[in-house]
Amino acid sequence: MRRYLILLSLILTACAAATRTTAPNDIPAAPVVIAATPPGAATRSPEPGFTLLPATPPSPVPPTNTPVPCANDAQFVSDVTVPDFTQLVPGALIDKRWAVRNTGTCDWGPGYRLAFVEGNAMNAPGEHALYPARAGGEAVLQINMVAPDAPGEYTGKWQLRDSEGIPFGQVLFIKVTVIALPTLQP
Repeated sequence: MRRYLILLSLILTACAAATRTTAPNDIPAAPVVIAATPPGAATRSPEPGFTLLPATPPSPVPPTNTPVPCANDAQFVSDVTVPDFTQLVPGALIDKRWAVRNTGTCDWGPGYRLAFVEGNAMNAPGEHALYPARAGGEAVLQINMVAPDAPGEYTGKWQLRDSEGIPFGQVLFIKVTVIALPTLQP
């Protein structure tokens, strides 16, 4: 309030000086209109050539909630169990495990699967639920299989799929050699 009174006093003094004439032949000064300043408004006088604008806050910019799509990807790290070309007897139980890194930007959650692609599934179901893994994290994927009955080399290929069934990441392999059992001589 004190600033308001000081400002008003300065304006009145300036107006009085502007309306004084020193000689009767001078051109009379233009009348000065003083308006009351509403509370909260700007209280200073504009400088010549400038206009004071009301002090209003800028309009806030609404945040953009545009979802950024994530990308699925996976990278094989290692065979945790049953390395390639492991020799097995016919009908042996196989506990196959792969260490895999989630190299995408999506977290693996419900609906993510490990699916059989081609080769020999070795009596395993065609799909398995994925262990949840955050982007950048690592998971161990496990499938229980049974070695084929006939001797030979067998390969099974598996790949990860997202919740919409779209495959992603490196194909995972199991490669085993089923050996013939020796026959007993009488």
